[in-house]
Amino acid sequence: MPSKPRLYLDHAATTPMVPAARDAFVEGMERWANPSSPHSEGRAARAALEQARRRIAECLGWSGEVIFTSGASEAIAIAMRGKSQIGVSATEHDAVLSAAQGAEILTVDSDGLVNPANIYSGGLFAIQSVNNETGVIQPLKQLGAAVRAGDGLLFADCSQSAGKMPLPDADMIAISAHKLGGPPGIGALLTHDLGWLTRRAGRSRDIGGGPKICPPFWPLPPLWSRILPGWSGQRSCALCSTLR
Repeated sequence: MPSKPRLYLDHAATTPMVPAARDAFVEGMERWANPSSPHSEGRAARAALEQARRRIAECLGWSGEVIFTSGASEAIAIAMRGKSQIGVSATEHDAVLSAAQGAEILTVDSDGLVNPANIYSGGLFAIQSVNNETGVIQPLKQLGAAVRAGDGLLFADCSQSAGKMPLPDADMIAISAHKLGGPPGIGALLTHDLGWLTRRAGRSRDIGGGPKICPPFWPLPPLWSRILPGWSGQRSCALCSTLR
């Protein structure tokens, strides 16, 4: 008997690339030059990179800065870098816990939720939007209000929720493309103020360890503008239909 097609149920870990993202990645390979170079190819790559940055912000409804990274883990590390007072929820992803060693741990209740009453004054608080293992959704609106009441900053790891839920009202946000049909090894740190971040090598928006070339990031605007509306719902419906 012919074998039945396998059902992939691990989308919370990573997703296959959607055709629009693959096509845009190939298109982006034409913009191969170093965007920091002054020659015409470099200037063209820089223009394309900045266009992608603007379009991503528009697609996500983000009014702040977009810093390209190699994924959510690098975005998390950049957000944590140079911070002396950090609080993290006990159920954060390992990437957050590793980047914030020595941080104060915020306990969660029996439902996996952080109590806003546990937020203290000052510092950076890292609280994920949706847990990658349990699916628990943190009350970031209430937590953000408590953080700001104490003159702190809220950093939200939105790897699991970006594109499936509206972005929370956080000061900094980490997102990852491979969680929603984009290429692996691509992400971004969203921040309302570059002054909150520790720069390297005098860079402004390119705060990571080196220059960012255009090809990896070119798929993101078409991915988020054309694929995300109804994307998760469509996949859920298709899966339900198959299981029936």
